[in-house]
Amino acid sequence: MKPKNANIEFYLGIDISKADFHVALLRASDHKVIAQKTLPNHAKGYQALYDWLLKNTSADLPVHLCLEATGSYGDGVAFFFHGKAVKLSVVNPRAIKAHGASSLRRCKSDPADARLIADFCLEKQPTAWVAPTPAQQKVKAFSRRLTALKKSLAQEKNRRDTTTDKDILKDIKAHIRWIENHIEKFEAELVALTKADEQTARQLKLATSITGFGDKSAAHILAEIGDINIYQNARQLSAHAGITPAIFQSGKHERKYTRMTKAGNSHIRKMLFFPAMVAMQHNPICREFAARLEKQGKSKLAIIGAVMNKLLRILFGVLKHQKPFNPNQLKTAQN
Repeated sequence: MKPKNANIEFYLGIDISKADFHVALLRASDHKVIAQKTLPNHAKGYQALYDWLLKNTSADLPVHLCLEATGSYGDGVAFFFHGKAVKLSVVNPRAIKAHGASSLRRCKSDPADARLIADFCLEKQPTAWVAPTPAQQKVKAFSRRLTALKKSLAQEKNRRDTTTDKDILKDIKAHIRWIENHIEKFEAELVALTKADEQTARQLKLATSITGFGDKSAAHILAEIGDINIYQNARQLSAHAGITPAIFQSGKHERKYTRMTKAGNSHIRKMLFFPAMVAMQHNPICREFAARLEKQGKSKLAIIGAVMNKLLRILFGVLKHQKPFNPNQLKTAQN
């Protein structure tokens, strides 16, 4: 077991792909990349990387590992090294891209990407990744599978509307029924899984105390949020979801409307849309908020986006303080 107070002497950038991953080991003392390697993206590759790091550093692994949040490709290496190295971070790819642009980066390749990630890790010191519990992993897997099924359903319905061949149309309709049945089954299992674990069940109960969230939408969003304690404030959670406003003003030029940044978790944004629509009608806090924005001349979509942000901030407060939603208490706090 590594000592918790070990000093970080090296930074490891990991560029993940489906079949393999490239790593670059940067030494903190002189900011030089001292070794690079390509390894297969499976259990034997993770063990080989561990042995390689021991050879190039020391037994307590004084290394800060960093990789991009690229779907599930990086899950294996992240879980393998969680608790083994001094620190491990999983960061938004757009942060890495912006760092490369600020450095006037000219080269784009997998080894170069690994070096860039290592340099980003040294310069920016990203926060440590918190591994989800097995229950959270299971719920998230079901949530992501549901999202994929719903995407396939929309694609098949589009094909149904444009297909003229009777035999093909019959097959498409049968496939649509199959997908719809599986979506119904998976949604029930998603809620059941969320309620089966004590921690996630408590979160679900708190989330559904907020008018606008039902069991299904709350289960999806909680699966993507994970441990609420990794966010220091509601603004960080909104940024993670990519629903914070992106203000554009330069000289005399200024956009007449404000867009979302959309530089975050798209799954949370998608699952917030319909709860926001419900909240605008039935949640007193969100209803009054939407009415104020409408008086200011905001567009319908801008208002929905703002209510999505409002809902997520309310959810943060409810989960952080472990208290059900109380609109009267929130009104008092805002006055």
